[in-house]
Amino acid sequence: MSGVTDPASPYFKDGQWGWDGTVWRKLPLVWGYYDRYAERVVDDTADAGTNWVSSTVVPAGSVYVVQALAAVDLTSAMTSALLSAIDGTYGYNLAVAGALAAGVPILWSGEVVLKQGDQITATYRGCTLNDDLELMVWGYKMKIAE
Repeated sequence: MSGVTDPASPYFKDGQWGWDGTVWRKLPLVWGYYDRYAERVVDDTADAGTNWVSSTVVPAGSVYVVQALAAVDLTSAMTSALLSAIDGTYGYNLAVAGALAAGVPILWSGEVVLKQGDQITATYRGCTLNDDLELMVWGYKMKIAE
């Protein structure tokens, strides 16, 4: 255990080391809160038919934990709606809804982890020209310091 009591030792750096019973090892990423993640994205010039509204992309050095989503067409009824987590290539469905009246949101709650390059997307089907669409995202941010 050489260096365990020496503050200059790498074992003390940022609390990133732990004793596993036999040897000091670098710990995995500490899962912790950095800041609230709240985003509201509005498209008030929707095309007729299918539209997509997306959150901002998770930047380098961060992880976002999404805990609640809502998407709504404030102007007209939709034929269907979809909330997805996008990993840069593929979409993973979180919630699917059939026909929704104007002002009635599709809702999702749970937990999905987004890393660099990921984002949330809402798909609105059956929109009318110039509908007002909103996507609301809630969760928290974490900084990565490895």
